[in-house]
Amino acid sequence: MKRNPLMSPPAKTKPGTGKILKTILRPFIFLVLIVTAGLAFFLVNASALEDIRHSKHNLAVNPDILAGEGNDSKPGDLTSLRGARNPEIRGVEGDVRLNEEICIFCHTPHGGKSNVGGAVGHAPLWNRRISNPMTFTPYTSPNYDAQDRLGAPGRPKGVSLACLSCHDGAVAFDALINSSGSGGFFQSNKFGSGPGGSIGMDFSGPAVDAANSFREGRRDGTAGGFIFFDQFGGGPLPSLGSEPFPNLGLDLQDDHPISIEIPRTDPQFREILTNITTKGGRVPGSGSVMWIDRNPNGAFLPLDKRDRIRAYASDPSRPDAPYIECASCHNPHDASRPGGQPALSEPVNAQTINNSLFLRMASMPGANPQDRNERSLVCLSCHKK
Repeated sequence: MKRNPLMSPPAKTKPGTGKILKTILRPFIFLVLIVTAGLAFFLVNASALEDIRHSKHNLAVNPDILAGEGNDSKPGDLTSLRGARNPEIRGVEGDVRLNEEICIFCHTPHGGKSNVGGAVGHAPLWNRRISNPMTFTPYTSPNYDAQDRLGAPGRPKGVSLACLSCHDGAVAFDALINSSGSGGFFQSNKFGSGPGGSIGMDFSGPAVDAANSFREGRRDGTAGGFIFFDQFGGGPLPSLGSEPFPNLGLDLQDDHPISIEIPRTDPQFREILTNITTKGGRVPGSGSVMWIDRNPNGAFLPLDKRDRIRAYASDPSRPDAPYIECASCHNPHDASRPGGQPALSEPVNAQTINNSLFLRMASMPGANPQDRNERSLVCLSCHKK
């Protein structure tokens, strides 16, 4: 067979060239494998930190709440004629079934409150009735009066008011604005304040009282510390889920002050006040959150913005005034916990949820993602002690 004159003759390889190339490339291949594995590990861990299904805020599997289906036939409750118990109109798509509807207890894609959380609504599309701020008794002390810069009492506002719509022990868990499916829009929950009514859901957990809100926990010394609920609604056995302070109540005098502007005259806060002005590319007057860090270059800020301790623009008239709110230190979607990564087992159930503290990451060197307040670093991110 004759060779095609247009084809080049086959290249000749010197003996041993393949071995030499393998020797040269082996370290680079090894490095690529390490980087790829590390990146995969980072991505898995980064995405695993926010896993609302495996947190206590999954009310369907939280053993202290155990939210069930809506029930329109419940007498005396604010319920919809088109609810989950009216199959002639809507079928059963309105049921809040186990593991299927988690976000609805706080958010809705349509008809929610757009102004909860301050200047730009940091609690997006809020789906809950909220309490009247004037019903709360704020924190006070001789050294720290819990007032904002205008001299008004430091009563809950902004995103803290959204958190308290569950944790004040007054508003019902199912006092929703827009229930699942169609036909379940409750205008009175959108514009009213205070305990209000519910959509008639069922709760079988021991932490829920007759009004569908948080039951007051037993905080005595039965077992040498604060006791919450066992499966029968009393102590001394510890709860699997929400303990020991899920119900903060309307009296906030024994809780960390919220909805207060970071004091400008206290030297211990001078450093963070200097650093939060335009950190992270924040535009003054934008009403966006302000990252808290003691390093002027942001060297200790977590890479993921959701992990960062922050101040909020809670006063719409003063979008650069930094307020400390519940969500300054807590991420409500976080499922990390001291001593272990979030559970990833399926299906989600009462045994796989984490007893998470929902803490954000300390903006201090040496922060431990598995024990976020190790060495009190979350506290020291704000307080210079």
